[in-house]
Amino acid sequence: MSQPIVLYDIPTQAPGKALSGNVLKARYTLAYKGLAFKSIWVEAQDIEERMKAIGAKPTGHKPDGSGFYTVPTIQDPSTGAVVSDSFAIAEYLEETYPSKPTVFPSNAKALISVFESAFINATGPIFPTLVILVGSKFYPKNEEYFRKQAEERFGTKWEDISPVGRKREEGWKNTKAALGVIDGWYSKSGGKWIMGDTFSYADIIVGAWMRSFSVVFDKDQWEELKSWHGGRWSGIVEEINKYAILD
Repeated sequence: MSQPIVLYDIPTQAPGKALSGNVLKARYTLAYKGLAFKSIWVEAQDIEERMKAIGAKPTGHKPDGSGFYTVPTIQDPSTGAVVSDSFAIAEYLEETYPSKPTVFPSNAKALISVFESAFINATGPIFPTLVILVGSKFYPKNEEYFRKQAEERFGTKWEDISPVGRKREEGWKNTKAALGVIDGWYSKSGGKWIMGDTFSYADIIVGAWMRSFSVVFDKDQWEELKSWHGGRWSGIVEEINKYAILD
């Protein structure tokens, strides 16, 4: 029997530990394709050292031009491959295990790549508030590192990213509007999923982030969000959680 694929993730205080929308995309892809995998939890401040040690490639660059290392990253003992970035992981799993259920049906990989970019652009207003709330879910030893990274990313002090009050309330209104754009895309499909009645990686993208929102936002916020757009987001989380392997 082949050894399970290793998935690297960051531990949090959230139920099941898994929290990041990006890592959840890899989790759902592995689970949907029925591939055995196990989680290895890496503290946020140790990611760069650990990824370099296993031969992972950086997924971006820091302001000083040096490599920026992130999770998800997978390590496949069956092939020796080490792959970082959730979309690249999905591509690798599709190419390496083609007999499993496909996440890129009808040769839709290019279109789904465009969809992901559009999704990220549309949901941009969500992320300042999301980042602040995510920070409270980390263990204390990771929280300081996470805050420093967030300040570099947003170019401002932690307390100014999404302060309580009018700015955060405005962000919540913009969140509803952003999800309204995504809802419009689904409405045009004529089915449950972006590709009608065909499940694809596009739905993994949406479902992973909705799962993240359901854990990060407080109960009242999530209950409100679930009621938007005819309950579409609640339904997507319910469906995607059939493939959930969170720890």
